[in-house]
Amino acid sequence: MVRLLSMGIEIFSSVIFVIPAVFILQYVVFRKRSLPRLAMVTIFMFYLVAVFSVVGIPTVGSCHIHPEFNWIPIIDIVNSPLDYIRNTILNVILFVPLGFIVPTVWKEYRSLRTAALMGLALSLFIEILQIFTFRLTDVDDLITNTAGCVLGFYMAKLFSYRLPFGLEKHDSKESGKYEPIIILAVTFLIGFCLKSFVSDAIWDKVLSSPLWKAIK
Repeated sequence: MVRLLSMGIEIFSSVIFVIPAVFILQYVVFRKRSLPRLAMVTIFMFYLVAVFSVVGIPTVGSCHIHPEFNWIPIIDIVNSPLDYIRNTILNVILFVPLGFIVPTVWKEYRSLRTAALMGLALSLFIEILQIFTFRLTDVDDLITNTAGCVLGFYMAKLFSYRLPFGLEKHDSKESGKYEPIIILAVTFLIGFCLKSFVSDAIWDKVLSSPLWKAIK
């Protein structure tokens, strides 16, 4: 229960900044006024917020170097097979939406190579960030996250990159190679620089409320 509450607070603390950021990116930076694309960019940013909340990226006030590495693939299965299998499945599922959303919205990413590189790049970025937290930087995560992104890519390909509200009608003239990278960077900066101000204020209220005594 505490874990769910913590994730909920973290996600909410980012989302209140993400909503205005979506409109600024779409209407000011990218100058795209397609409502279907606005919807997909919003979903994409919400997804990235959830990913960063699940993996636990550092914030500007909580950075500290704590390197802990696992360079040997599959070694953890010896110690705890069930936990390893569960974590592997969750890591794959976590990156499936990335492989599905990006090629659906941006046609420049509609190849297996770009899908694999995209998953590997984001996973590597997250693993590097975890050097500045108390989490383990694990080579298995790179492999399973990349596999999840590739799986999502094939799911998008199966649907011919089509969505029911007609996004494909706008795709040819509105794609942008660097748009998903900019969106990723903005979402990360929100989590790294701004989120903690809101989440700290919410936690102050929660910890002094009867709710905390009931769930802890």
